[in-house]
Amino acid sequence: MNTKFKNPIIIAVVLLLLSACGSGPSGPGMKPTDSKAKTTGLDLYAQQDYFSAAQWLQQAWESNNKDAAVFESLLDTWKQLGEMPQLWKLLSESSLRTPIVKVIEAELMQEAGECAQALMKSDELASPPTDEIWQQRYWQVRANCLQSEQRHLQAVVALVQLKQSVDDELMSQVWDNEIVNNLIRIDQAELIMAIGDDSYDYETQGWFEAAYVNFGADGVSGENWLLLWTEHPAAQYFLDMNQVNKQQSVAILLPLSGRFQAAAKAIQKGLLTASVVDEGNQFDLQFFDTGSQAENISAAWYAAQEQEVDLIIGPLDKSAIEKIEAMPAPAIPVVLLNQSESDYFQFTLSPEVEAEQAAERMYEDGQRRAIILAPNDPWGERMTKAFAQRFVDLGGQIIDNSYFQPEQNDYSAQLRQTLGLIESQLRAKNLQSFLKLNLASEEVVRADMDAIFLAARPDFARLMVPQLKFHRANETPVYATSHVFDGFNNEQHNRDLQGVKFAISPIELPNSQWHEILPFELSRIGNSKNLFALGYDAYQLITRLQWMSRVNSGMIEGLTGKINLGFDGQFRRGLKWAEYNNGSIVALP
Repeated sequence: MNTKFKNPIIIAVVLLLLSACGSGPSGPGMKPTDSKAKTTGLDLYAQQDYFSAAQWLQQAWESNNKDAAVFESLLDTWKQLGEMPQLWKLLSESSLRTPIVKVIEAELMQEAGECAQALMKSDELASPPTDEIWQQRYWQVRANCLQSEQRHLQAVVALVQLKQSVDDELMSQVWDNEIVNNLIRIDQAELIMAIGDDSYDYETQGWFEAAYVNFGADGVSGENWLLLWTEHPAAQYFLDMNQVNKQQSVAILLPLSGRFQAAAKAIQKGLLTASVVDEGNQFDLQFFDTGSQAENISAAWYAAQEQEVDLIIGPLDKSAIEKIEAMPAPAIPVVLLNQSESDYFQFTLSPEVEAEQAAERMYEDGQRRAIILAPNDPWGERMTKAFAQRFVDLGGQIIDNSYFQPEQNDYSAQLRQTLGLIESQLRAKNLQSFLKLNLASEEVVRADMDAIFLAARPDFARLMVPQLKFHRANETPVYATSHVFDGFNNEQHNRDLQGVKFAISPIELPNSQWHEILPFELSRIGNSKNLFALGYDAYQLITRLQWMSRVNSGMIEGLTGKINLGFDGQFRRGLKWAEYNNGSIVALP
């Protein structure tokens, strides 16, 4: 039997009940979301008016604490306003954990320095949120934390995804730089395993392969890469797309005659050797003689530009550099081979930089209080200032610094005072006088000294170190720059410097990998290895200059050390360290 409801009152009641059942949350004490508060709050939140949005969203949340959209917006509003107590209170009171909420939680963990937990929280998401802004925030927190955790390959993946989620040309350049900074830190074996892995997208694969061809140093590999990865952003950093197929012309300005001739010839030999080893590029090197007293520098400077070269390397001597500083700057890059106050790139064997690295090594070794011993001449003063400034900047303390006359042979009187032996002797005499007893006493060096920085060339070092040991400082570590090194054949010199730790260029170390790369025995270079290495590494900069100018942490493994480019346009060499041991040279880790 069919029953039909014809009573309009009954029909109205039923419709009202059905409407109540189908709208809003149900259950004891639950109310529907305040629609006006929600709509107004979400609109204000979208306009980034967080202060006004907070009031409306809080009202909407209080009317319904199960509304995910209100919960997400209110959480982020408190975060944007920096109201952390309100934010944590809200999280603790609700069990709602949408993808957006988890991104917010991951951001909070990252800000608290808990990147491992932040990554675990983001890993809980099978995929990032679909909203573009939240995609960006998801990949940003992952990229930040992966870099912090030194998971550089995964950081590259996150940064590529971050770029793809946001159409922002300026930020893309920033993220590209971060991608490169991570790529150069990836272990080669890990990079090889990533190449060809289909789980990575096209753009990520291109970055991996560009890094693998060694930053475009091999011209043939660079050309092949460009054929496969047309218009890939990595070409701006690892390869210069406009230069791959072009043989660059480079002008080399050196004093090939006169008093600096020997130094210039050693640098020239390094440049030519590098061009022979570098079979892929074979740059056109044009040498110009700047003369004994820089008398030819003007002619060489303008002749190089008339030849329409792509780069100028040099000059070397100070007088030539002073003259070009007064000339109009060319429209092409210039790499000076000595220090200058100009804005040109500078690649030098700077003693002051070595002194700074000695300060860094001493501090890394746990030495916090140092004395400085240096010759009383302008070079010694510059070395003292460079070391002291860097050591103090790191947090160290300079206890004393003493200058010695290089022409003297006996430094006993001055050393006894500097090392605190006189004070030690006086303390012993005063104690004997007070006790009225004959006490056996022994002089001891000052207790407030952890290490010694010795700014010295070979002759001064051979005199100073044995006298330090004689005056009871044999247990005090001594650090020096490469200037104490006098080769491997001077056994007596090496024995006199027993225990001294010093900076050294890779080319000077025994069993260096460079011995296998160079096409002749290093003995043929004689005593000019560092100048030869300067020329060799200057050639390496030709292909990498533009790349290193873009990438803050770009680095080259060179004969002179690990080379990177500072913001000031100066190339800095990270040297190796060695120690004199029983007449031999031992490499230090």
